[in-house]
Amino acid sequence: MTVAEAIREYVNETEGLEFYEQEPEKGLGILVKGDNSYMETIMNLTKYFDDHNVDDVNLELEGMYVECQGDDVIVYFPELEAQL
Repeated sequence: MTVAEAIREYVNETEGLEFYEQEPEKGLGILVKGDNSYMETIMNLTKYFDDHNVDDVNLELEGMYVECQGDDVIVYFPELEAQL
């Protein structure tokens, strides 16, 4: 499983998360809604990678950053294409 595939599965399986597609030039975006913690989301995503033996050998997670949008937070992975 690739990093992008693992992120896709994690987002699809996790309540309160969805893909943010309004700014694809910024890379893959995950919208962390309202009361959910983006830090907890990142920690859980890391655990998901570990549980599914996903290694970021190509450093695709490098440069990850967040932007606030009202009560929500968008986590961007600029090394990954937005279209999954």
